[in-house]
Order: sequence, then structure tokens, then C-alpha cells
Amino acid sequence: MDKLAFLISEGVRNLWRHKLTAITAIFSVFITLFLIGSLFVITQNSHYLIEYLRTKYKIEVFFKAGVTNEQARKIMGVIKEIPGVRSTTLITKEDALRIFKDQFGEDIVAILGYNPLPASCVVNINRKQPDSVDIRPLISKIKSLDGVDQVNYQGRLIRRIENFYQKIVRGVSIAVIIILLLTIIIIANTIKLTIHAKQDLIKILKLLGATNLFIKIPFLLEAIFQGLIGAGLALVALVGVIHAGNTYLEKLFHMRIQYDPVVGAIMVGFAILIAFLTGYRTVTKYLA
Repeated sequence: MDKLAFLISEGVRNLWRHKLTAITAIFSVFITLFLIGSLFVITQNSHYLIEYLRTKYKIEVFFKAGVTNEQARKIMGVIKEIPGVRSTTLITKEDALRIFKDQFGEDIVAILGYNPLPASCVVNINRKQPDSVDIRPLISKIKSLDGVDQVNYQGRLIRRIENFYQKIVRGVSIAVIIILLLTIIIIANTIKLTIHAKQDLIKILKLLGATNLFIKIPFLLEAIFQGLIGAGLALVALVGVIHAGNTYLEKLFHMRIQYDPVVGAIMVGFAILIAFLTGYRTVTKYLA
């Protein structure tokens, strides 16, 4: 127990003696793990956002004037078989007449003597597709069908949002890699400075018969402490951001960001692993 207490206290002292470099290392770990945690949360919740956006895709198919309701149903059945289509809803000529009257307050049949409004249908796309939706091939197939006069859709902005989302994920991934490399360098330099500052103590310990492992452990603990503190701060910040985000999302979109506690465990485990491997490589190199 005395040896364990000594090793832990030395690790804490090492951290305290080089506060500036230790704070830099901790901050780097914090940024790296916050981004990694955010990436996990985004990945876990992205399908909710994408599915919500895809519900806003509205494809309206207008049939030619001579197409009867029965013919429209047959064309609609063909549309429903196109890959990517989830469901279709027919709007008959009579439905179109009623909608026109409700919206404009005019009885167009009384004015013209006949119903000029064509049958149409609303097409809903499959929301659970894993990749971003390219609506253009679907629109082209629908336009090519006999009896289809015009196709209107409101999806350009949503498609841009999906593409922007993909770019954000790639950008965050690249940022994580770059900051992770910087974090490894900073932790290694912090331990290197500590080793140089404690050369006299290391020599004394060796003269007293201390093993290389006993001498290395405080430096390894220093690295692990840096990782743990950074991971703890990143976890607190991530949970705080999620909580604040849910407050607004519930009011605006009736959505919640789902947080899996496993993400926190992964962050802490990753911090310990990176800190240990970086510390072990550094002490092995400078404490041969």
C-alpha cells in the first residue's frame, strides 16, 4: 500500500509541477474527446433528423386532363413500385374540386360548366434509407410514365441540408484525427519534460534498487490523469450541450437528442488508452 500511495502521489505531483503543459494536454484531450463524443451522438441521432427532414419531401404528381380516376389509380400503382417510394395518396378530380372550393370559395363547375381540374397524387419517399436521397432519378421515372402531365416537388433545400450534414460529419472526423495527433504530441512532451526535471530522483531510485517499472509508473499515471481529467470535462460539456439542445428542440421540433451512457464509457476508455499508450511509448524511449 505504501508503494501504491507513493506512485500515485508522484503521478499527481508530476501533474502539478508542470501545470501549464499539463493544462494544455488536458485541454487537447478535452477538445478531442468532446468532438469524438459529439460525433458518436450525431451518428446515433442522425437518422431521426434525416427521417424528419424526409417527411418534408412533398412530390405532387398531376395527371393529364383526359386521365380518369381509375386510370390514375393504375398509374399510381406503378409509381408505388418505384424503388424509394414509401406510399402514394390519390386525389381524385372530385377531391381536387372540393379542395379548390375550400381554398378559393368559388364553384368552378358553376362558372365553367365542367370540372377542369385533373386527378393527382401525393408521393411519399422512404424515410429509412441509409444514404442521402437523390430525388432526381425518382422524378425522372415518374415523368416518363404515360398519363403524367406535371411533377412538382419541394425537396431541393432538404437535399442540400443532407449533403451539408454529410460534409459536417467528414469535417469533424478529420478535425478529430488532427487534434488527436496534436494531443499525443503534447502528452508526450509533458512527460518528457517531467522526466528531464526528475533526473536526479530517477538516479537515486535506481541506486536504491528500484526497478524500471517502478520508476516508469508515476509518469504513466501522470499521462492517465491527464486523459481522465480531459475525458471528465468533455463528458460534462457534452451532456450539458445535449441538455441545452433538448430544451430548444422539444419546443421547436418536438424532438430529443438521445444520449447513450455507453458513449461516456467509450470516451473515458479511449482517453485512458491513448494516454497510456502515449505515456508508455515516451517513458520507454527516455527511460531505457
